[in-house]
Amino acid sequence: MINRKSRLYSSLKWMYQPIKGIKDISQEVNYQLSKKAILNNYQNSEFAGLHIGCGAFYMPGWINTDILGTPNIDFPLDISNKLPLPDNFFDVIYGSEVIEHIDLIEAREFIREMYRILKPGGVIRLTTPDITEICRLFLDLNQDVKVSDFASTWLEGEFSKEIWINALFRAWGHKYLWTFEHFVDELTKVGFANIQRCEPHKTKSDNPQLNNLDNRYGDSEADWQFAHTLIIEAHKPIDNNN
Repeated sequence: MINRKSRLYSSLKWMYQPIKGIKDISQEVNYQLSKKAILNNYQNSEFAGLHIGCGAFYMPGWINTDILGTPNIDFPLDISNKLPLPDNFFDVIYGSEVIEHIDLIEAREFIREMYRILKPGGVIRLTTPDITEICRLFLDLNQDVKVSDFASTWLEGEFSKEIWINALFRAWGHKYLWTFEHFVDELTKVGFANIQRCEPHKTKSDNPQLNNLDNRYGDSEADWQFAHTLIIEAHKPIDNNN
């Protein structure tokens, strides 16, 4: 195995970049063709759902997207940029633990873009770490759940309450964490209405497709695993004129 700190590794990595670039371009071209066909098929469908940051959780009946290079997606979508998708197209948009991976400026643009591509009357459902609940857990203010409970599902090696809270703020590519109040403010500024905090798996909308999602922790997760999770739904008003 080549030492990653060696000059040989650096040289080989530099030489590989053009090859990787060509491969990425080829993938992007192929995905653009498939994206056009997929969107055409959904044009007159009864349900058009966009699943962002799907990772390994492919949802049948939805358009499943993630960044370029993610396996088993319908086409790549980078939410830190403008979304190359048509106006007023989707009935629902769902994203589990995604928005915290972009900074506040990018998140504001993403919220505007979700509003644009959502049909009037459409719904977004997003989950993300909740700053308030994280702090309450750290300070032992949650009467039902303790930070130590998360040790049983911790996959990062050493565990302590300090490691746990630092990971939620800084690990796994996290860039910006939200409170419910701040999320409501940013969504309202764009035009979203009927903004509600939700329980795991239970939608407050009329869209049954948003029930029984939130499978981040598997199919038999305990409720306490969502103790630091903010789950929010918001509607695009039907009387939208944009």
